[in-house]
Amino acid sequence: MYSIGELSKNTNISIRTLRYYDEIGLLKPAKVADSGYRYYSNEEIRVLQHIAALKELGFTLASIKEMLSTGKESQEHCWRTYLDFELAAVKEEKNRLDEMEKLLQIARHAFEMKGEIEAEDIFLFIRALRSPSETRETFLAQHFSDEEIKIIKDLPDLSSNDPRNMEWAKLIRKVKASMHEPPSSIISQKLAAQIIEVSTEWFQHDEQLIDKYWSLIRPEEGMETKVYGMDTEVMDHIDRIVDYYLQLLQEGDGNGS
Repeated sequence: MYSIGELSKNTNISIRTLRYYDEIGLLKPAKVADSGYRYYSNEEIRVLQHIAALKELGFTLASIKEMLSTGKESQEHCWRTYLDFELAAVKEEKNRLDEMEKLLQIARHAFEMKGEIEAEDIFLFIRALRSPSETRETFLAQHFSDEEIKIIKDLPDLSSNDPRNMEWAKLIRKVKASMHEPPSSIISQKLAAQIIEVSTEWFQHDEQLIDKYWSLIRPEEGMETKVYGMDTEVMDHIDRIVDYYLQLLQEGDGNGS
């Protein structure tokens, strides 16, 4: 026989917990002395180990008590029921955490892009994450070939941990900060060169696809942006600095020929 103190020491389960198990009828001591001291046998230790194992699997104390108090045939049914229930609960929690991770990734990249996050941005991100994938698939199929779709699907997604997301976010942050700069400025031309380098790499040197994609993501008048951070003002400024950059390249090629 083990006293409650010895049992607590051997199992690393507090005396308070053991007393609570007794109170709710989950683990009764083998003997209670006239003095009130509780004593436990090896059988109670086995049951306690069973309780600890079931708790690790996510079972509640109520479900553990029900399982331990039923017969063998009923236990089989309980095991199946509770295991299925816990698996479903874990799957639901994983889905919730996956969505939360994606939402936080988007928020992190959005913060880098704007330097702030507004409440309406958060709700926008949630709507985007929960929008049916069929909508995007239909849009892609309507406007792009199979080869083009492969390239577009390989573009960085703000909800992922793709390092290209942070690269793009910081680049757009610089664009927003230099909107007052004329296209001919050194800052504007450095940004234009970076944008061209990035887009050329990401779109696998397909200039026609770049132009098509750029025109399709441009917001319609009075409508919200289709791609976060790419409002009409930002896109117009990028057009100006990139056009000026390409014009200088052409003039340079012409002078050199």
